[in-house]
Amino acid sequence: MKETAIRAARMAGEFLLRNIDHAKLITSVQNPTTQEDLDSEKIILSILQAAYPDHAFLGEELGRQETSSEYTWIIDPIDGTNNYIEGRDTFSVSIGLEKSGEIILGVVYLPKRDELFVAELDKGATLNGDLIRASTVIDLEQAVITYSAYPGSEEAMKVMETKLEASLPNMKRFGFDSDERDPLFGRGSMAAEFCYVACGRIDGLVRLRQKPWDVAAGSLIVREAGAVLADLQNHVPSIYEGDYVAANPELQKKIIALLQ
Repeated sequence: MKETAIRAARMAGEFLLRNIDHAKLITSVQNPTTQEDLDSEKIILSILQAAYPDHAFLGEELGRQETSSEYTWIIDPIDGTNNYIEGRDTFSVSIGLEKSGEIILGVVYLPKRDELFVAELDKGATLNGDLIRASTVIDLEQAVITYSAYPGSEEAMKVMETKLEASLPNMKRFGFDSDERDPLFGRGSMAAEFCYVACGRIDGLVRLRQKPWDVAAGSLIVREAGAVLADLQNHVPSIYEGDYVAANPELQKKIIALLQ
C-alpha cells in the first residue's frame, strides 16, 4: 500500500508540474479549486482504486465513497492550491490511509522540490528515504511557528492571535483576510507545513478549523518525526475538522499554555 500511494503521489505531482504555468481557478480564492485539482485527483484514484477496489475513499473534490472496508484513503490532490497557481514550492499531493479510525500511512509529495515525505505508523518518518526529526527549539522567542485560521473564522480569533504575536516574534501568520503573503507558504499549505515541522525547517504550527484531507497524511508524518499534536484544549485531535497545534513536546506545551 505504501508503494502504491507513493506511485500515485508522484504521478499526480508530475502532472501538476507539467501544467503549473497555465493553472486557473474555477472557484473563488476563498475556496480555491482548479481543473488541475480535479485531474490530479482522477490520477490518484485511478491508481488506488485499481489496486484496492474494495477500499473507501475521501477526497477534497470527490467527497466520500463508502464501502464496508476498514480502510479509507484520504486524498488532497493539491494541498495549497493558491500556492500552486502562484508557482510557490509549498503545494503538495497528500495521501493518507486510515484503518479502523487510525491513520497508518501518510505520503506527501512536494513536486517543485521533488521531496517525498512518508510515514508509517510506529516506523518513523522519512524525507526521500532518510529519517527525519522535528526541531528541538523550545524558546518561544526563537521558535518559527506558522499560524492560520480557516477562512471565515479570522475575526473570532483576534484575541488568540494577539496572545500568539506577543510571545512568538517569529510567527508566520497568513490567511485569506489579508493581502500579505508569506514568501514560502503564501496563503498556507497544511500538508507542507506538517512536513516542514517534521524535518525541522520550522518549529511548529497552529492551524484552526482544518479539513481531514489537509490533516490525514501530514499529521502522521509529524508525529512519527517526534513532534506531538493536540487541539487547543491539549486533547488528541480528530482528523475530521478540528484545531491543531504541532511541535516538539516542550515547545508544544508552551504554545498550548499561551492559547489557553
